Amino acid sequence: MSSRLIGLRALETVGFRTPRITFEKPEFEYVAKPCYIWHGDPELNGEGEFYQERIHTEPIDYKYYAINDGTRVQTAAKRVTSKLHGPKRFLNQIRPRPTLTRRLRRLVTRLNLRGVGIDLVKDDEDRFWAVDVNLAAGYRDSGLEPALYKSIRECLPDR
Repeated sequence: MSSRLIGLRALETVGFRTPRITFEKPEFEYVAKPCYIWHGDPELNGEGEFYQERIHTEPIDYKYYAINDGTRVQTAAKRVTSKLHGPKRFLNQIRPRPTLTRRLRRLVTRLNLRGVGIDLVKDDEDRFWAVDVNLAAGYRDSGLEPALYKSIRECLPDR
């Protein structure tokens, strides 16, 4: 899942809408991305290893998080400013949409994940598009910090 392409395919498999991808610079507006999350950040109309169609939206990202704490999968969501348009800033926590959280839980269950973060954008028709997935998500301001602690603790041996 550190491969963005594999992550996007996994998101499609559980029902998320994802933008089209090309390996040649497209004629339409795009977000250039490296294949692996540790190789850098996405760039609007820049150079990348692949190109994802840009969904026209406000410069807002919807961050959805899931934590499997060993007992259940907890979810949360927040809005942040898009780092494609400047530094990312926390705006507010939001009530997660049930359809999106069902898909997110399906992803966690199918892949036996302990935690995951998904970046979504909302188009002018109120449709959500999954644009990235991150197994090493930053859970700050998510409200899931206690669940993250419990999940980590469940994986550690008792000593």
